[in-house]
Parts: sequence; C-alpha cells; structure tokens
Amino acid sequence: MASTSVRRYAQAAFAIAVERDTLDAWTGDLETAQGVFNEPDVKAFMAAPSVPESVKLDGIATLLSDVDPLVRNLVSLLTTNGDVERLSDVCSTFRELTDEHLGIGRAQITTAVPLDDARRERIVTSLQALTGHQRIEVSEHVDPEIIGGVVARVGDRLFDGSTRSRLRSMQESLAQRPLSS
Repeated sequence: MASTSVRRYAQAAFAIAVERDTLDAWTGDLETAQGVFNEPDVKAFMAAPSVPESVKLDGIATLLSDVDPLVRNLVSLLTTNGDVERLSDVCSTFRELTDEHLGIGRAQITTAVPLDDARRERIVTSLQALTGHQRIEVSEHVDPEIIGGVVARVGDRLFDGSTRSRLRSMQESLAQRPLSS
C-alpha cells in the first residue's frame, strides 16, 4: 500500500494527465524518469547532502530534458520536498491509477507447464468475468510444484485452482474427519 504522500503525488500527476488527455505520454515519461533515477550514479548524486538543491534541480533538467516539462516538475518537486527516493512508488501508484481508469487488470498466472494460446485466452476470459476488468494483461510463470491447474493473482485477489491446493484441501478434510467403526 502506497504511503499517503506517494498517493497524493501520483493522484495529482494522474489528474493532470487525464485532464490533458496525455496518459500514455505521462506513463512513458515516468518510466523514463524512473529508469534514470534507478541508475546508481544518479541515486548517489541525488542522495548526497553535499550537493546543493539547485545543482540537483539543474541535473534533473538535464537528465530529463526529453520528457514533458510537467513530469520534470514532478521530479523537481519530489527532490525539493526530500521525496525523490519515492519516485518508483509514485510511478507504480500512477500505473495502478491508470490501469483502474482504463479497466486493465494485471494478472500473474502460474501453471505447471507453459500455456498454449487457446488455454491462455480461456484463462484471460475467465479472469475478466471474475474481476470485471475489460482487459487483462498477463505475466506467466511456470512452477512444476503446483502439479497442475492454474494460480492467478490479479491485484490483491488470488484465484488458486492448482492441483497442489486441491490435494492439500483434500488432505486437511480427510485429517479432520473422525474414523467411524
């Protein structure tokens, strides 16, 4: 869960992006800024107490010269307020707000074997019906430990249809039943 200040930054940026109909541009520019500020040298520069704030702000203007000026302003504001280390969280929260606005769900799907296109499509269709999302974007993982079936996480919702879970449930059920003579 994002902190209140992170959520406020992201909501303000999101409101501007929606108002100006530039969600895609903001998303791309925030990803660019996040990439730049994840560089170890940039992190060290921004964290250095010996570097004056004005030099840091000049550095932001130079490093982010290709992004929308409003995105640069957001990063500058984060820097001025001592919150630049929260840029990744702001970007993640902005992405969540954008996904919600566009009806997109992001699913992490785990199966015992790789999915073929037909099965993937059936799973996506089922997840859309279960979650109400208009579109589901999938990241897939293969984990032979689940034995069979599918485990899907969309946001904070978990759908566990794995054979491993069914076997555990059956085992617990059998262990709880008294033996009759």
